[in-house]
Amino acid sequence: MPLLKAQWVPLKIAIFVAVSLIVSAWWILPHRAWVPLAAEPAQYGVSDPVLSAPIDIIAEDTPLSDDDQEPIFSSPVDIDLENTSLPEDDIEPEISASVNTTAGDRPLVVYAYSESDNARANLRFFITKGLHNAADFVFIFNGDSGAARMVPRKPNVTVVKRDNTCFDLGAIGEVLRKNNLWKRYKRFITMNASIRGPFLPWWSKSCWTDLYLGKITETTKLVGMTVNCQPRMHVQSMILATDDVGMGILLDPAFALSASQDDEFGSRENPVGLSGCYGDWNAAVHAEIGTTGLIMKSGYKVDAMMTAAHTVIGGVEAYCEATQAGDVLFDKEYFGMNVHPYETVFIKANRDVDPWVLDSMTEWHLKMNTRSSDGCGI
Repeated sequence: MPLLKAQWVPLKIAIFVAVSLIVSAWWILPHRAWVPLAAEPAQYGVSDPVLSAPIDIIAEDTPLSDDDQEPIFSSPVDIDLENTSLPEDDIEPEISASVNTTAGDRPLVVYAYSESDNARANLRFFITKGLHNAADFVFIFNGDSGAARMVPRKPNVTVVKRDNTCFDLGAIGEVLRKNNLWKRYKRFITMNASIRGPFLPWWSKSCWTDLYLGKITETTKLVGMTVNCQPRMHVQSMILATDDVGMGILLDPAFALSASQDDEFGSRENPVGLSGCYGDWNAAVHAEIGTTGLIMKSGYKVDAMMTAAHTVIGGVEAYCEATQAGDVLFDKEYFGMNVHPYETVFIKANRDVDPWVLDSMTEWHLKMNTRSSDGCGI
């Protein structure tokens, strides 16, 4: 009997351990099966939110498959204008009827348009993302175009239709001089439909018009996207910001020859700035180049949004002396790369430069539930 007791104690211990293991297994396995795979922490890589697949952190030498090289947005971008009201007929109100006659500090944005597929896409994007109530907008339609129907009827928006003459600078000058429209405002942005934007990072709360106009100071009277140093330094004219002092200089025909110089596009006898009506492309380019000269000859400075222009002490003039860079808005001409729209707020859209970037940025920003009114205070 003592021998049986001695053998029974270890047996009870063994049975207890076995039962405990069985119960533990029964308790753990069913519950473990409920845990989704997504809850498993990544141990050797990071999760990509777009591809939802582990990415090896050290992947520099890993060749990409054909599928990996497929762009995320490979189809043409269809710009959605579901929130843009379209009037039934083209509108051509008198400027004095729609533009704020007591504008005060409200800026005036003047948008010049000539018909093309690319220009229409750029206009659509601007209407969707660029309009806001903290500025007045004048859209100039040069020549025959049904695109005026896309512009919403708003108290701060005016449409002007005219013959396709004088090129963009001449058309803008003509509209601003009519009824002394420009004298009702203190701050201005002029632009054309060759650029697409505004593009701002999703986390930015800035107002795109403030970003440009904020660089106008007592000494700086002209600001653009980019600087071209050839044939001489000038701010490129697809978008320009200035104030009433700068605009007065650009519109005054008495100054039109004061900064004109001989170059491959025209002579010192040809006017520059916004005071002329330019009969051909060469005359228009000559006027654009001379616009910067008008401001500087009057004792003021010019500036640009592009980063490279601020890498040399002395501003854009020193930048051109150091680099002699040409038109940076052609493919890979921005020191081996292309200007990104987050650098300049707008992107040159009519030169087929980085179409993947243009299409992707367009689609991404149209999917974002943001408008310029979010950052412009009204």
